[in-house]
Amino acid sequence: MKNIKRYSYLLAFILPALAIMLSGSQVPAARAQGTLPPDRSEVLAPDAISNYIPVQGRLTDSSGNPLDGTYNVIFRIYDVSSGGTALCEYGISVTVTNGLFSTYMNASSCSDDIDGRQLYLGVQVEGDDEMTPRAYIDNVPYAWTLRPGAQIEANLDEALLTVYNPGGAGEAIWASSLSGPGIYGASLVAPGVHGNSLAGPGLYGESLSGTAIAAGGTGIITSTAESYLWISGSDVQPWSSTDSTVITMDSTGGAYIERGADAGVKYVALPVTIPGVLYGQEAKITEIAIYFSAQTEFDAITDVRVRRQVGTCPGCYVDLLHDDADHSCEIGVDPDGCVLTYDLTTNNVLSETSGVLHIGLGFFFSGDSTYVQVGGVRLTVEYDD
Repeated sequence: MKNIKRYSYLLAFILPALAIMLSGSQVPAARAQGTLPPDRSEVLAPDAISNYIPVQGRLTDSSGNPLDGTYNVIFRIYDVSSGGTALCEYGISVTVTNGLFSTYMNASSCSDDIDGRQLYLGVQVEGDDEMTPRAYIDNVPYAWTLRPGAQIEANLDEALLTVYNPGGAGEAIWASSLSGPGIYGASLVAPGVHGNSLAGPGLYGESLSGTAIAAGGTGIITSTAESYLWISGSDVQPWSSTDSTVITMDSTGGAYIERGADAGVKYVALPVTIPGVLYGQEAKITEIAIYFSAQTEFDAITDVRVRRQVGTCPGCYVDLLHDDADHSCEIGVDPDGCVLTYDLTTNNVLSETSGVLHIGLGFFFSGDSTYVQVGGVRLTVEYDD
């Protein structure tokens, strides 16, 4: 067994690789020539992620004389300064010249454990016991920002941190917490957390207990996505209780409207219940689509009116839409029915004090028992600010 003695060692942690230097005298810390492990070549591609840690050291004998030759060395990584169980170990044969060597440790079996916590390196040469004390794996200055609890701070006009996964199937950022938020975002002006994706969720939240995504403070959650509110045609009501209008429900959520005995245009109303404010944002009605059909070409929708209440008096309203043109959809010509679509751009923002909607439809009939069928009405709602 070779009589080998290590005096002291200085350790530097450089992410993503680890470089150490063992020194026991005043010999300059020059890097000696070393041999890469045979399987090192597999990680030399530009897009590869290396699990190899570069290690530099200086070996002397028990008298402090630098050694030359080839030695078997075992490197171990621990999360305690003494005792405990190694997170991983790696044995390799190194070439030592004038006491100096340069080699690599394959840490693939404990790469997940190199996560910013304090770690220690144990070194065993040939048959000697592992050297003590273990080397304290210290940080180079910029690696401090990767430690748990570290803060990255700068006054920038662009992103402070960019994480990009251009080709992999995994997440760009994956955050997990057993208690407390997995990701917490706070900002005085712009979004605390902003998610953008060309495919898949831009921001995804999942929780086994508690809230997956929470909006504190004002509780505002903004979105440019459209929502659709469906109003059943079977909700239509006669304009007046004295009208001769006959309303018969169909089996798919719509209704057949007939004139009845009294001639003239007949009106019905569709009540609408919709949040005026949702998650701190006012609702904006941007489109209305009416699904209908008629028995003959002379049975038609002849009046469409959408209003928003601004008070409780008879004249306390504003118009979002008024169309008094005739629209027919003869079922024999259009067996799938027709859709009347209108873009709403005026007076179309609801609020906490002004949000009751009124939809009124007027019909003209060719006879007392011919019909117009109203399948339903779709409102397009946006909540972006």
